[in-house]
Amino acid sequence: MAFTSSFLKPSHSLLPSHRYRVSSPYHGYRNQNQSCVKASSNSGNEERTVIRKEKNGWKINFSEEKPLTPLLDTVNSPSHMKNLSTEDLEQLSAELRADIVHSVSNTGGHLSSSLGVVELSVALHHVFNTPDDKIIWDVGHQAYPHKILTGRRSKMHTIRKTSGLAGFPKRDESVHDAFGVGHSSTSISAGLGMAVARDLLGKSNNVISVIGDGAMTAGQAYEAMNNAGFVDSNLIVILNDNKQVSLPTATLNGPATPVGALSSTLSQIQASKKFRKFREAAKVSLLNLSWTLFA
Repeated sequence: MAFTSSFLKPSHSLLPSHRYRVSSPYHGYRNQNQSCVKASSNSGNEERTVIRKEKNGWKINFSEEKPLTPLLDTVNSPSHMKNLSTEDLEQLSAELRADIVHSVSNTGGHLSSSLGVVELSVALHHVFNTPDDKIIWDVGHQAYPHKILTGRRSKMHTIRKTSGLAGFPKRDESVHDAFGVGHSSTSISAGLGMAVARDLLGKSNNVISVIGDGAMTAGQAYEAMNNAGFVDSNLIVILNDNKQVSLPTATLNGPATPVGALSSTLSQIQASKKFRKFREAAKVSLLNLSWTLFA
């Protein structure tokens, strides 16, 4: 099993500081404070040129207006991203972030989880080739960037509406949706099944399971990892480490302290003298073993 961990930290500097009131047809969203980003490239219209490349990254200004997204407008399939440069991909990520915030401000939906995987979604679709390669999102709430990049941007205004786009990946909605994901902890199990089936069919496509640290607390995820190590099929697992084992989630002021028995127990173990002594002894033993094996 190829196990790849990508530790991604949310960028709170990209969260909007300007807020305004919108009405949404969804429960829990009507007349709530929502946020929107206005974005464009250097088009000559300074009032609407609000995504700019600066020394410390991309600068995004916030507004109620629909963002101008000239680069994102050219992407209707992952194949349109293959020849983009690193700088282009950074701009695409900024425009995608702006577009998601604007869309969710008007329709309601899952904002933070989708914003947390914007760059990851761009990177995955730039490197891998869906639908031949399978990307499984865990949780399904974070699939908005994936939906936009796979040809469903024009229908994002229908998300979670009758006869509209589903709020989660849905196999009969797009060939790019490899698994009908709902909430959490199913991606590694599903990915392993796809990897084993691929091997039996003699194929060589990639299978990528994206899972968050919260979803990793479920027993199903550990069972899948245990089985994956035994089966030894080529499966890529990306851990999106938000430093949040359980609620409460991150705030505008930074990550909140995780709560729950698992988090507190692990913290106590890590802080104990016995564990620290054991960890140092293990380091010495492994170092001596490496010298013995490779001397």
